[in-house]
Amino acid sequence: MKDSKFNYLELKGVTISYLGSLKSDKVLLFLGRNNSHKNSIPLQELLNRLILDGYLLVWTKERTQLISEFLEEKSKKVVSFLDRIHGPQERPIKVWTLRFVRGLILIFHPSKWNYFIHWVFVRQINGQNQVIRKVIQTLGENKSIFILSNSAGGITASALANLPTINGIICFGYPFKHPDKGEEGYRTNCLKDIQKPFLIIQGANDEYGGKEVPHRYVLSPCIEFEFVEATHEYENLSADDWARVTHKIETLLQTK
Repeated sequence: MKDSKFNYLELKGVTISYLGSLKSDKVLLFLGRNNSHKNSIPLQELLNRLILDGYLLVWTKERTQLISEFLEEKSKKVVSFLDRIHGPQERPIKVWTLRFVRGLILIFHPSKWNYFIHWVFVRQINGQNQVIRKVIQTLGENKSIFILSNSAGGITASALANLPTINGIICFGYPFKHPDKGEEGYRTNCLKDIQKPFLIIQGANDEYGGKEVPHRYVLSPCIEFEFVEATHEYENLSADDWARVTHKIETLLQTK
C-alpha cells in the first residue's frame, strides 16, 4: 500500500482516500482500526491484490481522526517512556498520563480544539456511522459495495450491514470483548440482526474473542466464521490458513 498512488476527495469535512477508478462498479469500503498503523501485513497484501482485480478501494477519515493520528505521532516518545517504566500492558496510570499529555498538546494547538470537544461530547462509533452513511450515499446506488473491515471497524460495519446498497461484509478480527473490560453491548448488539452475508475471519487465540464466540453470543445465521491459528494481530498466518481465507473472501465477493 505504501507504493500505491492515493487519490483524495473532500466530502463535508470528510477526507475520502481511494485507489482505483471511480467508474468501477465494484467497491470495497475499508473500515480499519482507530489506530490505522496497526493494520496487519496480510491485510495490506490482500488490499493490494484486490486493487489489481479492478476493485475501487475507499477509505474515509474524519478531521477528528486526522487529529487523533497527529496526537499519536506527537506523543510517541511519551508512550515509549511509559512502556519502559510500566511495561507494555495497558494500565490506568499509563492511560491517564497519556491523556494528560495529549491534552497539553491540544492546548498548544488551538486549530485542533474541536477534537477535544468531539472527544468529550460525541460517541465515536455513532459519529463514524453517520460519516460512512454519507460516503455510501455519495458512491451511488449502482455500485456493488462490500465492506472490508478490521478490528474496531467491524463494529461500525455491523451497524451498517443492512443498508440496501451493502452486499456483504468481511471482518478480520472482530473485537467481541475487550480483554481488560466487561461485556459492552455496543460491540455485539447489532450482530443478532444482520441480514447480509457477514464473514468473520477470527484468530482461534484472539484475545478479543476466540473459538468460543459462536457459542457465547446471540448471532445472526448470516454470520459465518473462518478460524485461523492467530491472535488479534494474525501477523503470521500459515499458507494453508491464508489460502482458506482468500478463497472465502473471493466467494463472498461474488455474492450479488
